[in-house]
Amino acid sequence: MASTELALVNKVEMRIALANTDEKLEALLKVYLAPLLLKLASPHEDVRNKVVSICNHINTRIKSRSISLPTESLLAQFKTAKVESESILMRNFCLMYIQMAVDRLTPEQQNNILPHVINGISGYERQFQKSLFAIVLKLLPMWNAPERGSKSEDSLRVQFGFDDSEADTQFLSKHFTAVMLLDSSVFSDQVSAICCPGVAPLEFEFITSNSKDSLTPVQLARVKRAILQFVAGAFTDYEKFWPSLAGSQDKISEIYGSAEDLLRKITIDYEREDIVNGLYDLFLGKDGAPPVPAKFRTRIFQLLSKSNLAADYLPQMLLAIDSGIKSAYPRERMAAIEFVHWTAKVASTDVLATIAHSIVRSLLSWIKGAGWPIARTSNVQERTLRGFAYETIGSLAKRVPDIISHNLQIIEFLFSSLKDEHPDMKSSVHGSLSSLIPVLSNLDEDTLQKLREFCLKQMNLGPEYPNCQYLALRYCISALPFSDPTARYICILGLDPANRADIVAEAKKGLHPYWFRKIHRPEFKFGSEDFPGQEYAFPEFESMINFLIDSWSSKMDSDAAFVESLQPQELVSSLQFLRQILVMKAFENSNKISIIDEGWEFKLNEAVALDHSARTNVVELLAQWWKRDSPLQKLMKLAFDGFTTQRPGMLPAGNIWLELLSLGSIEMVSWWSLLTVIGHPLSESLIFSHNADTRSLAAHALGILASATSVDNVKELAQNLVRTSGEDAAQNLARVHGSIISLGYILSRLSLRGKLSAIPGQLIGEVFQILVKYLEKPSVTAFRDSSIAAISELGAYEVLSACPSDDIAKMGELLLQIVKQTKSERALSAFGNLSLSFPDAESKLNAVNSIYALHESTQIEFLFSGGEALSVVAAGWGSTVLERSLDIQGLQPSSERSTILDEVLDKVLELCKSTKPALKKASCIWLLSLLQFCGHLQPVMDRLKLIHFAFLAFLGDRDDIVQESASRGLSLVYDKGDNNLKDDLVRSLVQSFTSDNRDASTASRISAETQLFDPGVLNTGDGSVSTYKDIMSLAAEAGDPSLIYKFMSLASSSAIWSTRKGAAFGLGSILSKTSLDEIFASNPRLRKNLVPKLYRYRYDPNTAVQQSMKDIWNALISDSAEIIDSQFDDILEELLKRIGDREWRVRQASCAALQDLLDGSQLQRYESSLERIWQMSFRALDDIKESVRNQAVALCRSLANSFVRNVDTGTGVSAQRATVMLQSLLPFLLGNAGLQSQAAEVQAFSLDTLLKLVQQSGVALRPFIPTLLEELLGLLSTLEPQAINYIALNADKYGLTGNAIDATRLVSIRNSPMMDAIDKCIDLLDSSTMKELVPKLQSAIRKGVGLPSKVAASRVLVTMVVRHIDLIQPYADRFLKAVTPQLSDRNDTVATSYAAAAGYLCRVASNEKVLELVETAQKMYFESEDERSRVISGSIVSAISKNASDKFTALASSILPFVYIAKYDPEKGIQSTFANVWTDNTGGVGAIKLYFPEILRLASVQLESQQWRVRQTVALSLAEASNAVGNQISATSELFIVLMKASSGRSWQGKEKVIEALANLSVKMKGYVQREVELNEKLLKLFLAESKRNNAEYKVHAKKTLEKFCHEFDLPVPSEN
Repeated sequence: MASTELALVNKVEMRIALANTDEKLEALLKVYLAPLLLKLASPHEDVRNKVVSICNHINTRIKSRSISLPTESLLAQFKTAKVESESILMRNFCLMYIQMAVDRLTPEQQNNILPHVINGISGYERQFQKSLFAIVLKLLPMWNAPERGSKSEDSLRVQFGFDDSEADTQFLSKHFTAVMLLDSSVFSDQVSAICCPGVAPLEFEFITSNSKDSLTPVQLARVKRAILQFVAGAFTDYEKFWPSLAGSQDKISEIYGSAEDLLRKITIDYEREDIVNGLYDLFLGKDGAPPVPAKFRTRIFQLLSKSNLAADYLPQMLLAIDSGIKSAYPRERMAAIEFVHWTAKVASTDVLATIAHSIVRSLLSWIKGAGWPIARTSNVQERTLRGFAYETIGSLAKRVPDIISHNLQIIEFLFSSLKDEHPDMKSSVHGSLSSLIPVLSNLDEDTLQKLREFCLKQMNLGPEYPNCQYLALRYCISALPFSDPTARYICILGLDPANRADIVAEAKKGLHPYWFRKIHRPEFKFGSEDFPGQEYAFPEFESMINFLIDSWSSKMDSDAAFVESLQPQELVSSLQFLRQILVMKAFENSNKISIIDEGWEFKLNEAVALDHSARTNVVELLAQWWKRDSPLQKLMKLAFDGFTTQRPGMLPAGNIWLELLSLGSIEMVSWWSLLTVIGHPLSESLIFSHNADTRSLAAHALGILASATSVDNVKELAQNLVRTSGEDAAQNLARVHGSIISLGYILSRLSLRGKLSAIPGQLIGEVFQILVKYLEKPSVTAFRDSSIAAISELGAYEVLSACPSDDIAKMGELLLQIVKQTKSERALSAFGNLSLSFPDAESKLNAVNSIYALHESTQIEFLFSGGEALSVVAAGWGSTVLERSLDIQGLQPSSERSTILDEVLDKVLELCKSTKPALKKASCIWLLSLLQFCGHLQPVMDRLKLIHFAFLAFLGDRDDIVQESASRGLSLVYDKGDNNLKDDLVRSLVQSFTSDNRDASTASRISAETQLFDPGVLNTGDGSVSTYKDIMSLAAEAGDPSLIYKFMSLASSSAIWSTRKGAAFGLGSILSKTSLDEIFASNPRLRKNLVPKLYRYRYDPNTAVQQSMKDIWNALISDSAEIIDSQFDDILEELLKRIGDREWRVRQASCAALQDLLDGSQLQRYESSLERIWQMSFRALDDIKESVRNQAVALCRSLANSFVRNVDTGTGVSAQRATVMLQSLLPFLLGNAGLQSQAAEVQAFSLDTLLKLVQQSGVALRPFIPTLLEELLGLLSTLEPQAINYIALNADKYGLTGNAIDATRLVSIRNSPMMDAIDKCIDLLDSSTMKELVPKLQSAIRKGVGLPSKVAASRVLVTMVVRHIDLIQPYADRFLKAVTPQLSDRNDTVATSYAAAAGYLCRVASNEKVLELVETAQKMYFESEDERSRVISGSIVSAISKNASDKFTALASSILPFVYIAKYDPEKGIQSTFANVWTDNTGGVGAIKLYFPEILRLASVQLESQQWRVRQTVALSLAEASNAVGNQISATSELFIVLMKASSGRSWQGKEKVIEALANLSVKMKGYVQREVELNEKLLKLFLAESKRNNAEYKVHAKKTLEKFCHEFDLPVPSEN
């Protein structure tokens, strides 16, 4: 057997040896090489050795590359060998010859063999894979990739078998990636180590065999370009990803540019494990591969920051972060920190908890290593990175609170950085600290205690570090409960006026329970059930005051009085907060402040000042708490000590001390009287102070305290004060002023205590005379005011009743005179108090009449003061006005004098019927005052019905104050009556509007048509609530007619009700919630009907109505968020319905209310009504009323912003959901209600919304792009200002040219937001969308009207060719066909734009269509008679040359002849255009020679033209061509014929060049001319005829030409005859 095989091998050897030529050898090898190599698998060693010997011979013979080898058979033999019988030696030899063979193949053969080499490559052993892959790398650079988007490209995967074998693509992708990672520097002689970042040693050996000679840098670049070209068409997105990613980091721009382009076009799911693993492997290195360079690692960080999975990869994620933070490359550090941000955001809690501490340590180490607290570098990039590191620390700590929950090291570090860092860094540190606020609640108790101390330390830094103070405030507010004394003291420190405004504002929030809750728990729902409760728990009074005293004492020396050293603000704020704690404690079980809201502080103060039961609660608490050295005594001592310093700003401390003193027990007052009166410290230090307010306050306190001491002591004090008051007023103003006020308080309180008898009547008389003296001389205001104050006190307690009645009357007259002259409310109040000392009823009635006479005043507060005085005169101490001024507890003034309340009530009720407006207003206010202050007395109770009718009559008045006063009065009447009376009142009210027989008391005053509000102010939807009948109907519909009383008490907008005087009339609503909430809860129908309407009323354009409705809303609704949420649909329906109302106020209010409603809601809540919302909003945009239109603009803008946010796929919105939303709205915006609307405002807003949607919607917009593009193109002309069209049509009138105007219009189009939107749409195109777009764009091109639309359409074509050449290529011919008619547009700018677009389209159009376009250009040039057509023709050719140079070159023989002829056009501009094209595409005379046959052929045709201009141009071009080619032509006969034809006929300018060219040609072709006798004769005849032309100038040239011709051909020159 061996011999047989050996014989066969020997025969082959003989044949090869006998082949004496390369051709013969090649033929033999084609037949025998593969079978010969098959014998290497023989079991016989002799046979194998013989084959190897023959192969060595063959190798020697085939060194010549001209000998091709049987590549296909060798490859087939390599692939088909059976594994069990194959020989490794045989396969190696096959591969050896294949490697030799591929270099000898033609390009086509190389293309054909590549799929066979690749197919199945992954299935071989490594050594064979290595050789095959080397062959692949050798073949790829010669591989011709099919055109992008072609069918050939689509079939590549089938051609290479990739659809059947994913293993092959994975193998190639892996090794291609390694090749792309190779750095050319590795193969240079300067580098000793043979390794490459990202490439494992085994992989490196696989590709290069560890040899520098395996690839040169140039070869490597070629291979990389080929790989990218190959994977672009043959690989799927995931298979492309790794080679493209590696290539994107290449140093050669062409390579990384192509790779980046591939990466942009592919879609990768970064949640796949293989992707994440691969990225980490590249970053960290695997299997001995060095990590990739820093720039590449930066890119990897950016990709990892798109993956949630990557954030949970341990330990890779931690190693990568640590490496990145320590990197010397700034961008990598930045990317690493961004990745930490991402990790902190998306990593699972368990994973993050294990690594957060380590990452934070790394960040801290890096920050400190770069210099801390101030960085050593001034590099902007480094500073930015440092700031980002600070922010990252905050992000991590926010996700993993454990970082800060057990120690404050991070917080202390950040605060130190905030204090001392560079200003550029402070915003980042501030943001980092702010991000920790939500997790401060996780701090353990020990850490909280440290936080208290730390925040207090930060606050004590002073105003020089406002950021530290501000954050310390926020920390203590967020981390510590309201009951924490330290936190509240920190807030008190924040109130320092020297602090920044935002610090003061934050500190106020920290001391206000409502705002504290809003900060602590924004989701909290307020309601009466929440008080009292832990959420509002104030600090314990004792703990708070002890903490304050200890804190202040610790700052001072042991001997120092800290009150003297404290800042006034700090002490006063502390005292005020302590007072609030005390009052809230008093109210704890009385439900006096049922709702703690924004007005809590005002309510608290007014309750103590105005409400008897509230004051009683405080009095009881003070009596319970008072004892020496008690916390209460400490508070009063602090307040008193602060007051006695008389430092600026300390007066509020005195007010607190006086308030507590006036509410304190007898024991308290006694103790303080001993402390302050004995020895006269008050009189010495405060009563004679230089500050008038201090004197008044001290005098008040002295009256309370001195009256509690012994009679002898008080008597002596009074005598001293009388003497002082008689001193020289000019020199002792303060002493005299203080003495007078003090006497008033002391004597009045002695009277209250029943001790007035101890004071001699003579002394009281002296006091009386002093007071009268200063009243008679009112020029010194201070003395006049002190006298008035003293009289007010003395009169109230009837101290002056013992004085002669005439003297008292005189004093009253003096007071009235002052009142009339100055409208002094204090003087009027003093007059009312003085009336208590009047001896009889007649005197009091006279006093009342004097008050009536003051009704002319226009000052509302003065009228209310008159009402207070009237109540005092009428009821004495029965009026609550005097009762609330009582400042000695346990005592009640007793008066045996009769009252005149009955007479006063009857008189005021009579005055209410007056027709005089001023008196009507005053009487309404007086009646309200009597009802408020004397309503508990029987005379008032007996007249409640009459008072009710009186107020009812006032409701018809058009004065706001009268209406609101009457409303409050009706509410008071209703509240004061028993159930029977309430029923009667409601019945009478309803009857007054519904019965034909109304009560006579109201019949003449009002009717069912009496207006309460101006028409439209209160609109319920069923008509205007402008009459009482409407209001009653509304109340009846609600099922509760008494509801009107509640509305009347709540719907008031005047500022008077916010003052102390006005607050007294609304005290019920201040102290407790109105009973409307009970009605509301028991009547769901009322709630359903009222809430939507009240919601709208809150936005009424009338500010008074708006405020009233807000008051009603706040009274009705305890939780706005809950009620709006539960009745959202009802409110939305009401608002949408009322936008179309007849009254503009309702429409405007509905727009404003709808905007607010939708702003606070998720779009999903109203998505089903979205189209209707837009429809009604656009309707309002076209409203006849400007204010409604303005409000509609705001509504639409808000809607647009909300909608854009909800379709912005970049913010996490799914593309599917965004598409659904766009599908519902875009047709509306594009339809008759939007862009097609007749209203310019609606059009503009629709367009603006569309443009925003285009910019933000991303891929979700893709299905709508065809329609959008068509609409936008049309709108460019539709929305162009009419003024531009007018100017364009009348350019001559304004000295302008059409081209200049068009140039301006072009600039406007390019800068138009609509063009930006169109570009965005083009960027989103894909193949399916493109298919739908083509017919619409063709239609837009054909039917476009207006320059902007036409130019924009041409620009769209250009953009698509530049950016999406693959998409437009299949449709290029169709577009070119559509564009061609537009080249004849009558507007030059439009025609030129389409010419440019046509040039770009030629880049991808078929040759046939391009030639058709060239033919069109030729027709325009040769057949049109106007110059404009020739200009456009030149533009077309120029555009093809510039924008489709490859196509121009391929079709040059069809284009350049025309260009050559046209470049001799008589018009310079046209000539220049064609000349430039010729120059750009030719290399000189050689081109003329190359295309001369075509030029000649075209010229011969055009010489037949009927246009003289065409024949002239052709003749000149022929002349130049003839001169250029000389005798190097084949078509000699044709040239002579054409030139002779061009030379015949009349003369024209330049014709001399033609006959000269003809003569020159004759000379150059002398032999030919001599042989052609007939031609010779024709030439002579032609030259002779031309020399006889009449044109003298031309004739000279023609004669010279004739002479030259005759001379050259030895002919006699014919005579002229």
